Amino acid sequence: MARAFDKYLVTFCRLYMGGFNLSSGLNYFLLFFPQPRIAETSGNEFVIASMNLGLFSFAKVCEIIGGATLLTNRFVPLGLVLLMPVTLNIFLINAPWSPLPHIVFSTTRNMVMHCILLAAYANYYYPLLKFRSAPDPVWRNPSRIWKSF
Repeated sequence: MARAFDKYLVTFCRLYMGGFNLSSGLNYFLLFFPQPRIAETSGNEFVIASMNLGLFSFAKVCEIIGGATLLTNRFVPLGLVLLMPVTLNIFLINAPWSPLPHIVFSTTRNMVMHCILLAAYANYYYPLLKFRSAPDPVWRNPSRIWKSF
């Protein structure tokens, strides 16, 4: 019973986060939902600066790619890594300072779901935690790339 719950929880989080991020990223470029106004909060300057620097557009492209990976169940660990800076920044800007409770709830929910998914796919990240590692260039054995698919 616990394994079934885990499976459905991870699947729900993956599909929800994928759909949320894909629609949010596409909405920035296609405008099928009205864009939220920038609230008068402490994070306001950061949002304006990131829009002026083009980082906001880059974050939306990451949301589109990451959301598509989660929805299609392809390259999910990569999609989670792409989405983590976006999720973390949205959480840090909105959760502490937003005057709207639904925004605080939404950003907190997305952060929790992202952490659940990172924990569910943690086995893919363990090789990155080697204390000492020697270089193993891909050009020595390029067939490893195709074997990983």
